[in-house]
Amino acid sequence: MKFNLIGLILLATLSSHAAEKFKVSIHSTDIKIQSSQKENAFTHVSVDGTESEKTVGAPELPVKSWLVQAKPEQIKVQFKSFKTEKLSNIKPYPVQEQDCRCAQDQIKTFKVNNKFYAQPMNSVNIDYLGSYRGIPVSRVDVRLGQYNSETNEVEIVTDGDVTINMPLFTYPQTERNSYLIVSPLELVDGLTAFTEWKRSQGYTVHVETVTSPSNDLNAIQALIKKYYDEHSIDFAIIVGDENTIPMFRVSTSGSYQTPSDLKYFTMDGADDYIPDVLASRIVATSVEQVTAQLAKSIEFEQRAFQDASGLRRFIGIASNEGSNPSDNQYITSIGDRHKEVNGSEVLHYYQNDRENSNPAGLNRGLNTGAAWLTYMGHGSGTSWDNLNQTYYVRHIPEMRNQTVVKPIIIDVACQNGRLLSRYLGTSFMNPTGEAAGAAAYYGGTVNISWHPPAVMAQGIAFQHLEKKFKHLGEALMAGQMYLASRWNNKTQIIDNMEWYHLQGDPGLNIQF
Repeated sequence: MKFNLIGLILLATLSSHAAEKFKVSIHSTDIKIQSSQKENAFTHVSVDGTESEKTVGAPELPVKSWLVQAKPEQIKVQFKSFKTEKLSNIKPYPVQEQDCRCAQDQIKTFKVNNKFYAQPMNSVNIDYLGSYRGIPVSRVDVRLGQYNSETNEVEIVTDGDVTINMPLFTYPQTERNSYLIVSPLELVDGLTAFTEWKRSQGYTVHVETVTSPSNDLNAIQALIKKYYDEHSIDFAIIVGDENTIPMFRVSTSGSYQTPSDLKYFTMDGADDYIPDVLASRIVATSVEQVTAQLAKSIEFEQRAFQDASGLRRFIGIASNEGSNPSDNQYITSIGDRHKEVNGSEVLHYYQNDRENSNPAGLNRGLNTGAAWLTYMGHGSGTSWDNLNQTYYVRHIPEMRNQTVVKPIIIDVACQNGRLLSRYLGTSFMNPTGEAAGAAAYYGGTVNISWHPPAVMAQGIAFQHLEKKFKHLGEALMAGQMYLASRWNNKTQIIDNMEWYHLQGDPGLNIQF
C-alpha cells in the first residue's frame, strides 16, 4: 500500500485566531536504528528530539505533539513535508504495554496490531483532554514516520512545516487566593492555626464541616461545585482519609477500582479530565494530626527553619531499571536542572550504590534538609524497594529532621500514595517518634505505569524551575500537562491524572 506524506492537510472549522507555525527539521544523524534481540522481525527506530508513538501494538515511530486551546472540531492542522528519508528493509518495533512500578513483576505478552502495519496511521491525530476553567484543551499529534508494508520501508519526514490555526495551551500563572476546606466536624479544630495564617497572608478561606450522611460522593461533589461557581475557589483541601470522606472508584490500568478524587475538581462534564481546582487531602484521624501536618506548611512558608540550607538541596533516588530513559537518567536530569537553575546541592541515591543507597544513608540526607525529593522505582504501598536496601515505613521514625527543611516528595512508585494510614505517603506526613517527615507528598493510589509518571515528575521540576510557580499545586499540574504534551496516549494521560494525589497544602508557597 502506497502513501504520501507530502502536503497533508486536515480540514476542520476555520478560526480567526493567529496560526501557530512550527518547523520540522531532522538530520540523518538523529535517526537511530537498533535491531531487536527479542523479536528478530522488528527493528527499533527512534529520532533524537522527538517523542515516539504510544499506541500499543502500533509501529513505534516519531511523533511531535502540542497542546492547543480549542476543541478538536475547531482545529485545523496543515502538515507540509518537503523532504523525507526512507529506511529500507525495516519493520519498526511495535509499542508495548507499559511496565508496572509495583513490587512484584507482572506478566506481559508481546503486542502487535497488524491493522496499524497493513495501512498507514493518520498523520494527524487530535484528542480532547478537557477544559481548564472554560478553556478547552486538545492535544495535536503529528506523526513524522510511517511504515509501508508493501515495500517494507519506513519513511521519516526530515524537513517540513506544521501550522495549527488555534493558540497553544500552557498552564497559566495567575493570582490564586481562595480556599475551600472540607472537614469532618470532629477534625475541624485542627484547622485553626492554618486558616489564621492563610487569612493573614491575604487568602480567603472557606471551611465547611460535613457529617454522615451528607459526606457521600454526590453531596461533596455538589458542595465543591457550589463554591467553584459562587466563589471561584482556587484551592481545595479535603480533611480525612478515603473512608471518612469517600473517593470515586474509577477504572485505570492500575486497578478497575482506583480510588480517585479527580472528579470532585473537574467542572465540565464526563469528558473533562483537567481539574479546575488545585486540591489535596490531609489524611488524619485526630485534631492533633491535622494541626501537625498543616504546621509544616506554615513553617515552610515562614521559612522558620533553624537550618534553611535545605532550600537549596535536592534528593534524587533512582532504581537501576528502565531504559529510554532509565530511572537514573530521569533523576540525573532533574538533579542537573536543580543545580543549574538554583545552584542546589544534589544528593543522588542510585540503587547500585551500596554505601549510601540504604535507609540509614537516606535518613542522613533527609536530616540535612531538602526542599524536593523525587523517588523513581518500585513500591509496595509501604516501601521504596529500589534503594540498595529497601526503605520501609518503619525507617521514617528514625529521621531527625525537625529543625531543617522538610521535603516535598514526588513518588514515582506503586501504591505508596494510598490515602489511608500506614501507607508510605501518609507515614511521611504523619510520622511517629522524633521524625518530622515531609512537608508535602505526591503519589499514586494504586499500581502505576513506568514512564508516564516519570515524565510527569521530570515536568514538575523542569516547569517549576523555568517558571517559578508560586504555589505547589501549580507546579504539580504543570507537570501533568507537561506529560500530556509529550505522550500521545490519551488513556495513559488520564490514568496518571486519576492516580496522583497531593497530601499537604496545594497553595503552599514554593517561591524561594
